[in-house]
Amino acid sequence: MNEKSNNKWEEKLEQIEAEIYDSTPLTPPNNPQKSVIPTVKNWFLALPTAGKVIIAVFGIMLLLSLVNTVFSIVKFVFGIAVLGLVIYTLSRFINNKNNNPSS
Repeated sequence: MNEKSNNKWEEKLEQIEAEIYDSTPLTPPNNPQKSVIPTVKNWFLALPTAGKVIIAVFGIMLLLSLVNTVFSIVKFVFGIAVLGLVIYTLSRFINNKNNNPSS
């Protein structure tokens, strides 16, 4: 009985090995990054006119928000640069005054 059980397991193992080796190799999926833009474009074109207007308004608002954020960052960087320049100038002025007493 033990031999019959072993034979069944061996046959099953051979069947599984045959399935593994005989199966066709998996094909890699198409690059999903290339198919996103046409998919979104087709989705947008399929929208009704009201939907297109809503998406366009939302896109413009998002773009303006992004531009505002970039300008805020640039303003912050220039402000820090001006503050650094003022501190540097004051420190040079104070150091020169301490090194060259006029009295």
